[in-house]
Amino acid sequence: MATSGPRRTPSGLATLRFQVKHTSTQQEAGKTRTVEVETELVAFGPVAQGLGNIQPGAGLKLTGFIDRKGARDPRLELHVTEFGILAPE
Repeated sequence: MATSGPRRTPSGLATLRFQVKHTSTQQEAGKTRTVEVETELVAFGPVAQGLGNIQPGAGLKLTGFIDRKGARDPRLELHVTEFGILAPE
């Protein structure tokens, strides 16, 4: 997990923007394929504070929703609303 470090919104809400790398094996049309992707995520409030304490490279389970990055920026970004730390393999 690469992070820009915890910040605060103008109203004082904790916010964290970070990148994660996902790697998995998925089934599609009867075939197995490897999926590898890096993407930017954002978290606010207690979730941002908790994620700010996670060591880079930790396995995470993230839950949230997809939204556009900004009012004038149509790129997608995942807003993390919950997270869990996965047990090491």
